[in-house]
Amino acid sequence: MNMEKFLEEVSAATPTPGGGSVAAMAGAIACSLAEMVCNLTIGKKKYADVEEEMIKLREKMQEKRKKFLELVEEDAKAFDEVMKAYKEKKGIEEALKLAAETPFKTAVEANQLLDDIKLIAEKGNKNSISDAGVATYMAYSSFYSALLNVRINLKYIEDENYKKDMEGKIKEMEKGIENKKEEILKIVRNWL
Repeated sequence: MNMEKFLEEVSAATPTPGGGSVAAMAGAIACSLAEMVCNLTIGKKKYADVEEEMIKLREKMQEKRKKFLELVEEDAKAFDEVMKAYKEKKGIEEALKLAAETPFKTAVEANQLLDDIKLIAEKGNKNSISDAGVATYMAYSSFYSALLNVRINLKYIEDENYKKDMEGKIKEMEKGIENKKEEILKIVRNWL
């Protein structure tokens, strides 16, 4: 999707694409920056000992970026289903669950992405360490932005067991995310 077109669609007076899609796009941007650091490391004599690992991480970033871009579209479609369900007055609970689960997938991906960014920051080209830092903030933003979209949908779901289960999973992920972010930023700051 063309970025300018995406931004125009986000700004339009329509509910989709909205925050969930933007959260996924932030994850895709984080992947692109992390991949750039890999590309700036590969082929450099100084980093020859980590070249194979950087090649694998670059491929992983490419795959993750594709996944985030799929989630941009998936999130918009999921919320369109919510709107349709309310209009037809049927299937509302199922549509809301789908609308919660899609940004939840984005949060999971963003959380896992920070593990990869840490490796890239530790071993990648130090001339692009600030890009690893920006990738960190984008992944972190993707994570929390996605969770806002999970929670707004959970608010309207009546299935208390489902809500409790989702909140438990969210809290578990939230426990480690601050440490992950700070560990990477410490690596970044040590080189700036």
